[in-house]
Amino acid sequence: MQLVFLLRFAVGVVSAGQLPQALGPTVLGLASWWCAVACAYLLNGVTDVREDRANGSRRPIARGALPVRTASAVTALLAGAALVLGGLAGNGVLGWVVGFLLLGWAYSASPVRAKESSVACAVVVFGLGGTSYAAGVSAAGSGWTATGAVFGCVMAAWMALVGSLVKDLGDAGGDAAGGRRTVAVVRGVAAARALAVAGAVLVGAAGVAAAALWAPLALVGTVPVAAGAVWVVAQVVRDGRREHADRLQRRGAYRAFMVTQYAANLLLLAVLTTAWAR
Repeated sequence: MQLVFLLRFAVGVVSAGQLPQALGPTVLGLASWWCAVACAYLLNGVTDVREDRANGSRRPIARGALPVRTASAVTALLAGAALVLGGLAGNGVLGWVVGFLLLGWAYSASPVRAKESSVACAVVVFGLGGTSYAAGVSAAGSGWTATGAVFGCVMAAWMALVGSLVKDLGDAGGDAAGGRRTVAVVRGVAAARALAVAGAVLVGAAGVAAAALWAPLALVGTVPVAAGAVWVVAQVVRDGRREHADRLQRRGAYRAFMVTQYAANLLLLAVLTTAWAR
């Protein structure tokens, strides 16, 4: 999970209007972002122990490999490091780091605990994705391009309208035990599947249309998202026929979501980096 957030940051850097004027601020910004993402991930693990154990998760804290007290201390240290490095990076990176940390807190911890509601989760997740691309643009020291803006919005929507739903499809039992009120818990897994399918189709189609209209270069990333949307839909249907399968077998749609976002980001990163090299 940490790797894909760093990948979003890198795409933000290369999608900016020009090459970074200095490498130092970009490296500091990337280091700051890694600390912020690791902080948010650990905080989520600390607050998710009950649900993760009920769902049979293999995350380090849930399986006992990392004590909760140690994880909490490291979380605080990482937050401090992210803020210091973000300040040193300059170019407005610190503001995006603060926003990301606040969103990470809102996702996992009281009083918001956005993870407990599908709507609140989608809003916060969109912000987590959007700030990752925006921080990369800021670290580069230049402004947004149409390619960066369109692609960043499409990928943030992919996280919010697809990822935030398909991640719950195999975890409804543990989420209910933890008191969550996600669509899968409140309305049933069938309703969550239907929304996930609708979200995938919407983002896949709208992403290609937006890129074609305003940022043709972004098609390098949005066309794979459209293909991934078809894959997610197929997996949602397939997973729906595995009601009695184990948790891993019921997470095919989530794996399709993850592979798609890696592919889309890596492809655009490669193309934009090649363009810079010229």
